[in-house]
Amino acid sequence: MIMRRAATPPSRAERGRPRVVAAVAVGLPLVIAGCAPTASSPVIPAESAPAPSPSASPGEQVPEPAIASPDDLAGTDVRVAIGSALVVAVPDGTEAEWAGTTADVTIAEFSAGGPSEGAVFRPGFIARALGTTAATVTGPDGKQVDFTISVVAP
Repeated sequence: MIMRRAATPPSRAERGRPRVVAAVAVGLPLVIAGCAPTASSPVIPAESAPAPSPSASPGEQVPEPAIASPDDLAGTDVRVAIGSALVVAVPDGTEAEWAGTTADVTIAEFSAGGPSEGAVFRPGFIARALGTTAATVTGPDGKQVDFTISVVAP
């Protein structure tokens, strides 16, 4: 007679093995799918991605604009930091009625005032490069005010 050995019950590790296999079989595709790019987010190689533009560090501040009324500008030399502006403080409601010029637009350039995108802007001059230029503003009454803009380092 052949004796058969009684079957031994599976060990604790062998009983948990089907659960682990099932968890890996279900979870792995989900993890891989979560890491894959979608059609709406194309992959851009690092060498072709645009470099971030430089910005002011937390310690650096953008220079404040100079603000003066047309009467205060008459015959003066106004110092304006490069990258900033000279804002002409004109009466409310007349912002779009002022005109201005500079002798050298590479140093400072007139920027017309008036309404834009729900806001009203005052006229002024944008400081573009270091240097000095003659400037004028002309009011709605035709009165012309002559002055000088000196664009300086901040």
